[in-house]
Amino acid sequence: MENHSTELQGENKVSSGTQKLKNISSNILIGLLAVIIISMLFLLFQSRRTAGPPSIAGHQMYIVLSGSMSPTFKTGSVIFVKETDPTEIKAEDVITYTGHDGGGITTHRVVEVINEGPLKFKTRGDANNMDDPLPVPAQNVMGVVKLSIPLIGYLFSFARSKEGFLILLIVPGVILIISQAKTLIKHIKEAKAE
Repeated sequence: MENHSTELQGENKVSSGTQKLKNISSNILIGLLAVIIISMLFLLFQSRRTAGPPSIAGHQMYIVLSGSMSPTFKTGSVIFVKETDPTEIKAEDVITYTGHDGGGITTHRVVEVINEGPLKFKTRGDANNMDDPLPVPAQNVMGVVKLSIPLIGYLFSFARSKEGFLILLIVPGVILIISQAKTLIKHIKEAKAE
């Protein structure tokens, strides 16, 4: 009889440990979901309010739309660009700049710094065999790329659409609210039972 009782206690401890692990995992997942939702909402509203790219800690975020910098930055990556004094830019830095007509944003590697006359940069995409046709004037440089995260750009692009906004922000938000409501109801029932 004692052996059977010991086995049951052992099973209860394992079951209790498994339940605690499930609860901890669930709380971590909910916390991550909340952070992602809040971050995406912040970035979406910030970019709409400023009509420019979102920024975090002085770094502007851009989505890589072409493969000209592959394999360094693949299409769909998010790059973080830090505004930098053009005189500090050197060969091999990756810069983001506007086109000569003021439109279009490009990110390419500096292959040569031209100091004769006004400061300019000869650039080339890592996937390209030739330098870009025109040097980039220093005043067109927006900054130097400091970090990239692959594939996240697809998520941000999708989140900017109406469907994406609903699926990536509203649906997880509803799931988060329902999950927290269930937990609250469970704690109320436990408190009443005691």
